[in-house]
Parts: sequence; structure tokens; C-alpha cells
Amino acid sequence: MKTVTDTALVVLGVLILSVLPGGAVELKLKWQPGKRYVFENTSDSSAKMPLPGQGMIETKGRLALRVHNDVSAHEKGVKVGHSYASVKMRQEMQGLVMEYDSADPSKGGGLLGPVLQPLTETRFAAIYDKKGQLVETEGLDEVQGAGQLGMGKAELEAMARQSAQFLPDKEVKPGDSWKVEVDLPMGAIGGKVTINYTLKLEEITKQEGREVARISILGKMKEADANKGEEVLKTEIKGATGTMLFDIELGQPLEIATTIALETGLPAGIPQAEGAPGKMPLKSISMQKLIGVEDLKESASESKGESKPKPGTESAVPGESKEQKRARRRERKAKRKAEKAQP
Repeated sequence: MKTVTDTALVVLGVLILSVLPGGAVELKLKWQPGKRYVFENTSDSSAKMPLPGQGMIETKGRLALRVHNDVSAHEKGVKVGHSYASVKMRQEMQGLVMEYDSADPSKGGGLLGPVLQPLTETRFAAIYDKKGQLVETEGLDEVQGAGQLGMGKAELEAMARQSAQFLPDKEVKPGDSWKVEVDLPMGAIGGKVTINYTLKLEEITKQEGREVARISILGKMKEADANKGEEVLKTEIKGATGTMLFDIELGQPLEIATTIALETGLPAGIPQAEGAPGKMPLKSISMQKLIGVEDLKESASESKGESKPKPGTESAVPGESKEQKRARRRERKAKRKAEKAQP
């Protein structure tokens, strides 16, 4: 009886170890030449600002980007070309609503049109080495992005760097943590702040038969250099938190969610006129999701309206349902129809 019990415990122990991986894993950014990685980036922002005689003015905004990352071989590793398949924005302030949608001609003008339209024509590339680290960019000097809305050269480069920056340069196991320093360009606010992030591999789970790392993100503002020079506005990070789900085999983040609370105002010691706005609290909630991985040749043909991908040539990310895949196809079809309708 004891032998049977001992054998059962050994088998049980093996099963537990197979379900709960505890060994070290390599969290490395991987790009496969000949593939298109489609990401959806959304950013929700809100701000409150006191104005003389008007009380507290609140603004809300939402920016949604569908990003194509086309990968080709490069002598240093891989070259990832970035372009924006769709750009959408909605801005609200005191009942005034402004909207822009690159796929909808009726929402292509207004005040946001001239600012966001150049973004749809933006093309640049990031070069990653064989370790998955970004080593240089190409074409950013020519970028005419929406700098006024925090989507200029510095912001686009920061977006390209983020995924690689958040990953460790070593193997880690559940419970391990690592630190990174990330510059956060402030767009229209001006300047930039630096956040010291601590990331921790919380666990490795199974999703659709694949190993996915769940990583927690916690950040705080780095103290500004005393010799930084004169500041127009002083920005303070009040809190930065987030999570990342990383597909270990695919070598890509399935999802990165971050929330940053900050406050901006005139630096201490600078006199303010009576009744002038004080400090303004801001909050930004960002989400990056990997929507799918497609064959680059099929993607290029489809974008030209030549043909649809054959069944099985488009591979979705783990966990994507048939309904989600059909929704993506309907969206691309609507975009092509809108482009044809434009004069």
C-alpha cells in the first residue's frame, strides 16, 4: 500500500510541475521576417483645469490607432516598418465634441483633421538586433506627425521602444523583478519626464495551450536634474501602474495596459496672476493589444484590393475568436470602401 501511495505522490508532483512552470524563461522580443504584426493602441485621457469665472473645466479625449508592423530581414537583425492603417480621435470639452476618423470621410475635417491627417501618411522603421533590442530608427526625421497632440517624432520613437524596454536582458522566473528607466515625452505640455519602472514576473499561465507571462508594472518619477535649466511647466508623476501579458513562444506582448496620473503647473517660485489656473491634474490610460499576425504578401495584396487572404493564411493571436477575426475583416472591407469613396 505504501508503494502505491508513494507512486501516486510522485505522479501528482510531476503533474503539478507541468501545470505550474517555475523554471527560468527568456522574455525576448521576436519579429519574424515576412510577417505583419497588427496592433491596436488606444489612449484615454482626462484633465481638469480651473479657469477664472468658469470653475473647473474638464476635458476628455480618446485616441485609437491601428498600427501595421511589417517585418523584413536586416543586416543587424530585422527591420520593422511602422504605418497607421487607421486613426480615430474624439475630444470633448464643455459640451463641445470634436471627432476624426481616417476611414470616414464625414469625419475627416474639422479642427482635428489638419492635425491628424499627416499621421495617416507617416512611415518610419525601427531596427532591432538579434537580441530583440531596438538599435536605431529610420525616417523619423521626416515624420510630420501630430506633435500638438503628443504624436510627434519623440512620441512615436518612444512607442517603438516601449515593448523592448519593458523586457529584461536576462532569463527570469516567477517572482523575479527588474528595473527600467523610460523617458515620457509630454507633447503639447512640453519637455519630458523620466519614470523609473519596476517590473515583476508574477506568473506563467497557459492560454489556448500557450505559455503567457503575466508581468506587473509599477513606476515612479525620477527626480529631475537640478541643472536641467528653466522650465516652462513643471510636471509631476503621481502614479504609474500597469500589467503586461507576454506570449513567450511568439515573443510579443499580447497586451500592455498602463495608467499614469500626473499633475502639471508653473514651477515653484514663479509668480502667478490673481485668478490664474493652478495645477492641472491629468490622467492617461493606455492599452496596446496584438490583434493578429498576418502573412505580409497576403496583407499587401489585400490592402491594394487585389484579393482576400485564403483561409488559413492569416494567423490570429492566441485566444482570438472567429467573431473577432470576422470583425477585423469587416473593418478592413469598410476601410477599403471608404477609401474608394474619397475624391
